Amino acid sequence: MSKKSKARRDAKKKKLKNKNHKVDKNFFPAQVKSDGGPVLTSIENPLSSLTREQRESLIEKISSESKVKLREGIDDLKEFLCEYCPLTTLSIVSTYSLTQGISDDGVVNKESPIGVEQFHVELLQALILTIPKDTLGTKMPTNRDIEVVFELIKEIQKNSTQSRYRTAELDQSNEEKAISTIQELLRGHTQIVRNWGFNSQIKTIITELYTYFDVEVNNIFGFTVTDTIRVFSHLVSSGEQRLTERYEFLSRLYRTHDKKKLIDLYIDHIGLSVNKKEELFEDLAIDKTPFKQLFYLIFSHYDLLTPYIYHIDCEELSQELSIERETIGKILNHFSLESGELATHNQDYMFLDNPIWTKPIFQRESEYFCTLPQAFFSFSLNSLDNLIEGYDKDKLHERRASYLEEKIEEIVNTRFPESHTISGIQWDFEGKTFETDLITFIDSHALIIEAKSHNITKPALRGAPDRIKKHFKEIYIDPSVQSFRFAEKIKELIENPDTNDPLIDKLPIDISKINKVIRVSVSLEDFATLQTNLKLFEDTGWLPDGYEPCPSTNLADFETIFDLLEHPVQILHYLERRSIIQKQYNLMGDELDYLGLYLSTFLALGNFSDYATDHVIDISGMSDSIDSYYQAKDAGVSIQKPKPKTSKLFIEIFNQLEKRSTPRWTEIGCILNMYVPEDQVKLSNMIKSLSKRVHHTWQQVGHKNMIILCPHESSEYSLAVVLYKDANKQLRDKFIDEASAQALEPDHVEQCLLIAKNIDDNEIAYHLIGLFESR
Repeated sequence: MSKKSKARRDAKKKKLKNKNHKVDKNFFPAQVKSDGGPVLTSIENPLSSLTREQRESLIEKISSESKVKLREGIDDLKEFLCEYCPLTTLSIVSTYSLTQGISDDGVVNKESPIGVEQFHVELLQALILTIPKDTLGTKMPTNRDIEVVFELIKEIQKNSTQSRYRTAELDQSNEEKAISTIQELLRGHTQIVRNWGFNSQIKTIITELYTYFDVEVNNIFGFTVTDTIRVFSHLVSSGEQRLTERYEFLSRLYRTHDKKKLIDLYIDHIGLSVNKKEELFEDLAIDKTPFKQLFYLIFSHYDLLTPYIYHIDCEELSQELSIERETIGKILNHFSLESGELATHNQDYMFLDNPIWTKPIFQRESEYFCTLPQAFFSFSLNSLDNLIEGYDKDKLHERRASYLEEKIEEIVNTRFPESHTISGIQWDFEGKTFETDLITFIDSHALIIEAKSHNITKPALRGAPDRIKKHFKEIYIDPSVQSFRFAEKIKELIENPDTNDPLIDKLPIDISKINKVIRVSVSLEDFATLQTNLKLFEDTGWLPDGYEPCPSTNLADFETIFDLLEHPVQILHYLERRSIIQKQYNLMGDELDYLGLYLSTFLALGNFSDYATDHVIDISGMSDSIDSYYQAKDAGVSIQKPKPKTSKLFIEIFNQLEKRSTPRWTEIGCILNMYVPEDQVKLSNMIKSLSKRVHHTWQQVGHKNMIILCPHESSEYSLAVVLYKDANKQLRDKFIDEASAQALEPDHVEQCLLIAKNIDDNEIAYHLIGLFESR
């Protein structure tokens, strides 16, 4: 496992203020409290107090200055690379910015302490490749030289974003502003976000999807997809191992506390001769040099050897993977670029379409280095599509579609009854024949899933509005319209039980038992998480009249939902709540942020209601506990799995419901999940308190033995709890009738969930549970 390398002791971190893209709405980032729940902090628009002229002047100034600084920054960095060894520079920058530490408690140091991330290093490598190899520098960089590089690449990235600011946006219509916002979100995501799933998920998905083409790829390129994945997996793991060894060696050096032993260990480790040793230390008065200073001098010298961490030994790789040396060479050549190879490449495109995303290996003469093997997996869908599209594009598209549907069904079957899941079901509606990718039934719930395997094109990721609109329609609107149409078809059949429709015989259950239909769309690729904030599209004019959206997620996140939420009721409730809140709130975050928010709130966001319409609520970061769990799992470290904060009583009720298969148990479970963790605890305490009271007062006529909870007017459900004893159980039905009648009194309440419990029997959570409806 990898260890987080220490940053240089004397590294200076200069804070760079980011100018937010102009927004007229207040911005509320959700943060995590100590108990795991969210708390909102209001961030006012920094431009709200400025006049129109002042805003225009400020935006124009930022944009024009950023354009100049961007060019200057690129020129300065390239000038640096013409003086100092680019490979050493790249290796040191990668080592200090991208190495992530793993402890026994899980992943730590998630973000680079120096503010340099993968996308910065990608840019650095691309700029190196624009310089002809005969003009590259040879000098070895010092600590301060590397600090200069850190600041330059951060400034370049920042100025690239700010150079896109436009004063013309101040005069845009609401429709134009909405489209501009979506464009900028896509560009920002393309520049910065790298993982579309967790490491193990990505590797599994691309292996299952693309090794199908091994024979064809091998015939054309001389290597297989399987071998390619194995090579890059090995480069990742071997790089981590070398970084671990580096960290452990430096730690051992530091622990010596003896200057002579420190020098001897280091010289022996790097294999220097006696003469080279004397040459290295000849100008240093070792006797007068403090131990720490000597250690950091050696530390700095050791940095110059970092290229060896990323060097690819073809023979060694061939032996360790049992792949022919010739095949290894073909893989490395296909996925590599040499210095100067990007000399004519438009530098402006590198921020939104960097060639090293699909060719991350750095080739120098006959040698290969890879400081970014993880980039292969970040862009693997694009890279592997490129291998196959050239000879059989149609077959690739067919494979993507069939794989996505098969994988969704496999995931669904992990939590839902396999016998109640149907794929590729055809049905007629208003004289036309349609096909639904998958529908699964559990109790009184039907879950409709539409799969879309379209790839996201580069122009769309760069912000081309026509392409964005096209993909949005293909991946989100069309499947949502299709699933809504099917839901309406099912509803029509339920309401007209005598209808003679072939669809009825195709379904594995009695259709009259279906009371709830939930819809979800699943795409193979991620579209910059735009699918999680559909309110962005309300003013675009792209939504059809009467459009009824449903939750939409990519395949990896869909799998995480089904893995993290272990109970079917939790999955159904999560998807149901997702569908509701995406219509109510302008939330900014990805699917796992929603899932993290669900763990602590069940997406019952009553405390957010004051900000539902005119504010953007940023929930980014709510997925931290989920990210830590799966990242640690990928690293072989076992930590506690995050779970919804369900109370003990409610867990017992859920388990008993599922075990007994009480009719409509999934509906009952979803209603119970309407109570947030805090309210679940309160209800549990109320039941305990009332139980003690009933034990003492049950003989009294009219004694209190009921809890009636009537919800907010926006809810159609109420909850009633009835407690009784062995001695008066003959009155149970009378108590139930009284409680249900009271709970159904409010006009807005249509159903009452009633739980009855014999408090003399604590072996089970309840003795009767059911739904009562108003007449």
